[in-house]
Amino acid sequence: MLYQRTSYSEITSSLWLSLRLQLLGALIISFVAMMAVIGSQGNLPISFGTPGLVGLALSYAAPIVSLLGSFLTSFTETEKEMVSIERALQYMDVPQENIYGCQSLDPNWPVQGQVEFQNVTMRYMPSLPPALRNIAFTIEGGTQVGIIGRTGAGKSSILNALFRLNPICNGKILVDGLNITDVPVRDLRARLAVVPQSPFLFEGSLRDNLDPLRMSDDTKIWNILDKCHVKEEVEGAGGLDIHVKESGASFSVGQRQLLCLARALIKSSKVLCLDECTANVDTQTSSILQNTISRQCKGMTVITIAHRISTVLNMDNILILGHGILGYVVMVELNQEKRKKRKKKRLQNTDHGNTSHSYER
Repeated sequence: MLYQRTSYSEITSSLWLSLRLQLLGALIISFVAMMAVIGSQGNLPISFGTPGLVGLALSYAAPIVSLLGSFLTSFTETEKEMVSIERALQYMDVPQENIYGCQSLDPNWPVQGQVEFQNVTMRYMPSLPPALRNIAFTIEGGTQVGIIGRTGAGKSSILNALFRLNPICNGKILVDGLNITDVPVRDLRARLAVVPQSPFLFEGSLRDNLDPLRMSDDTKIWNILDKCHVKEEVEGAGGLDIHVKESGASFSVGQRQLLCLARALIKSSKVLCLDECTANVDTQTSSILQNTISRQCKGMTVITIAHRISTVLNMDNILILGHGILGYVVMVELNQEKRKKRKKKRLQNTDHGNTSHSYER
């Protein structure tokens, strides 16, 4: 909406300026013609001379509109380019984030995968309202949690705070009992896995995209690709050594998302974050992603950001955010109890010979 308002103002200003320039050009030409007619009768002390000079004056007055338009266009383009220089200077003044930490890490950290937010408040700019307002919750290790809410509710801000992409104003974030502000940024981001909303692949070989540090062998990579249901596509494209074009144009959006999931699983992290990874894919790919996550991520702490509650319905817990405030927690254990009751009822019907009428929804 803001972009449309800005575009509408720009178009309106351009039309207003064009109309004024056209009127100015018509006024100048009319003035020259009128003075030539009046001067030819000898009523003025100033003479225009020969008709050739009159024609020359009119020919020079006609293109004045286009000349003025070109001048103003060049002026505005120069102003826009100066804004780019101003932004570059602002980026130069941005303080560098602290990449060092005072906490020494265990090689296997995080071991449990417990994530705890303690009264966390975060804002992107001092002049903006808080994106997270006193958020407090605990995600036990090995559980799958869904975070839902409308656009601007603060869902992605939780991941930004967890990965220290933006500093928090108040509170603490603990991972396995360690405050992440004491952990070096590179180690923190290296120990956590994430699947972004917009899948992205770097230009280079597929092997380097899936395992940039060459920490896994080909057997493990092919096994993960098979679990993510993208092994056949990779084999058909030429294997792990194929050259991936810029932004992963060699694959479709769904295939790129599955490859990003495979990259996260190859990392073997205890904490996996999914930032609306099913938002830009079709229904079939979304189903494959959800089934792969539920089957292959057992024992991992999975944090899923989603718009639709159906995407996270099978999670252990569901957090609902609104305007940066944690509303309430939905325990999906109720669904598990219902499944147990239906299973028990089905067994009872089986004992009575009514198996043909027993179905588990």
